[in-house]
Amino acid sequence: MKFPWAKPFLNREDISHMNKAANSQWVAKGPYVEKFEEKLRKFLKTNYVGVTSTGSAAINLAYFILGLRPGDEIIVPGYGFLAAATIAKTLNLKVVFADVDPNTFCVNASAIEKVLTKKTKLIVVIHTYGNMCDMKKIVPLAKRKKIYLMEDAAQAFGCKYNGKQAGTIGDIGIYSFTSTKNLTTGEGGAICVKEKRLYDKMILFRSYGYKKKRYYCVLPGHNFRMSNLLASIGFSQMNRISSILNKKKKLYSIYKKNLKSDKFSLQKYEKNTSPIPYTLSLKLNKNFTRKYRDSLIFKLKKAGIESINGYYCPNELPVFKKKFKLPITLDLSKKLLVLPMFVELKTKEVHYICKKFNEFLK
Repeated sequence: MKFPWAKPFLNREDISHMNKAANSQWVAKGPYVEKFEEKLRKFLKTNYVGVTSTGSAAINLAYFILGLRPGDEIIVPGYGFLAAATIAKTLNLKVVFADVDPNTFCVNASAIEKVLTKKTKLIVVIHTYGNMCDMKKIVPLAKRKKIYLMEDAAQAFGCKYNGKQAGTIGDIGIYSFTSTKNLTTGEGGAICVKEKRLYDKMILFRSYGYKKKRYYCVLPGHNFRMSNLLASIGFSQMNRISSILNKKKKLYSIYKKNLKSDKFSLQKYEKNTSPIPYTLSLKLNKNFTRKYRDSLIFKLKKAGIESINGYYCPNELPVFKKKFKLPITLDLSKKLLVLPMFVELKTKEVHYICKKFNEFLK
């Protein structure tokens, strides 16, 4: 594929730091883990951050440290990457889906309030495609109901809401550093918490439940640690994180300038958000079907452009037995597609992608 929808970028500095980690023989635990965490703390302007083996590991840790038990109810947006929901299923939590805004593709307070019950233990918001949910209304709702709030910021590292970093606004924030993300370590993730007591629990659950002494378990933990090798890449990429994020914003502005039609709409960003587009997402208008969307993806593929469909509605997935009222999520699942967005993408290449997309859409 000439233009994949996403592509990681490792430069010489990244490889140099990874070689240093390998040559030190500290390939598992090691100094780069702490160095990377310190970089993250300073960037996010928060006190308690821990890196993990994956973003999914970070979600698991969040559920463990909150003490969620089988049967506990959590609210998750219907549209988005559904890791928070599928992981909840493995722990026998009860997942309740809230519909999303048709323009931002993110959940809002009114949709959450419609499905809240006395059994709700956790609200999960997903900052889909690098947009931000309306935290100004969601945070007070969670506090008023005395319910924990978790931000799935896997696709939103570097995004801000009213000047605050994604993942630092709720009680817990999780990040993913897999190969398609703004910051990548190949595989990896992180968890950010506001309270020290949650941070202390995270440290325990992340490493077998060991406390102070080797092999001295005080609770049933896991190995969710990030290796020194992967942390070395994250540490290196944090040294140029501003240029990475600025390049994504520049690419978005080029797309926005060259993609203009009443046949589709781009994801809407509210005024109080400072988004970093994870990818270029757009929604075809009501006259188009899923079949047409898929044919458009096929035509782009033949032109060397990888475009992928949006996420499925939970009601379409066999893993979720109960059906929910998710008309907007279902519509997005049929009409949405994303176009390539990665650091090495050149201006002339974006022009080519836009030209072909506009041509095929006619």
